[in-house]
Amino acid sequence: MKKIITISIISIFTLSISAQSLLPKKYGVKFGINSSSINSTSNDGVENLNISSSIGLTGGFYMQIPLNDIWYINTELLYTERGGSFNFNYVHDYAPLNSRDEYSTENTLKLSYVEFNPTLSFKASEKLALNIGPSLSFLISEAYTFSEEKIKGDSSIVNTLDDAIYESESLNVGLNFGLSFYVNESFLLDANINAGLMSIGTITKETQLPSFGNIEKSNIYELSNYNFVIAFAYLF
Repeated sequence: MKKIITISIISIFTLSISAQSLLPKKYGVKFGINSSSINSTSNDGVENLNISSSIGLTGGFYMQIPLNDIWYINTELLYTERGGSFNFNYVHDYAPLNSRDEYSTENTLKLSYVEFNPTLSFKASEKLALNIGPSLSFLISEAYTFSEEKIKGDSSIVNTLDDAIYESESLNVGLNFGLSFYVNESFLLDANINAGLMSIGTITKETQLPSFGNIEKSNIYELSNYNFVIAFAYLF
C-alpha cells in the first residue's frame, strides 16, 4: 500500500513538471519551526495517551515550478523534526498475593525525517497563495525515552515488567495544506498543517506477567503525527 501511494505521488509530480509553462523556475531555501504532536489509538480496555506537543526545526531546499500565471508546483526537500511527550497509567496485579500496583509513566519521542513535498499552489492574488499537496517523510533517526513511578500499591514488591518499547515505521505519508504570503518576489512566508495519514509506529508496554498467576497483557498504542509549520523561503 505504501509503495503504491509513493509511486502515485512521484508520478503526479513528474507529469506536473512536464506540463509546466514557459515562465522561469525559481530555486531557494526554506527554514522554519513546527509544533508537532501525536495522535494515538489504544487497544481495548486501555486508557489513551495524555499528549503534549513539541517544537522542532525544519529546513531545506525549495523549487517553484510555474504551470501558468496562477498555478504552481512548489516542491520541497526538507529536514524536519517531529515528536511529542506523553504519559499513561497502568495497573499490575499479583493474583497469589491479592495485590495490585498502579504506575504512572512518562514518555518522550523525538523523530527526524527527510520530507518530500510536491505542493500544488494557487495564487489567489499577488501576495497570497493557497497550497495543498501530499507529503512523503522518510525516517532518519529516532529517540524514545521511558520512565515510570509506582503511585499506589505495596512498596516492598519489586516491579519485574519490561520497559515500554517503540517500534517505528520508516515511511510516513501525509497531507499538507496552508497559505503562502509573498513579501516580495524573493521572500515568502508559509504557514501550513501537515496531517499524517499513516501510523508512525507503536508503543507496547507489558502490564501483566503470567508468572504471577495472571493472564499476560500489554498496552499497545498506535501513533500518528501532525504538525503546524511556520517557515520563511528565499527564492533566487
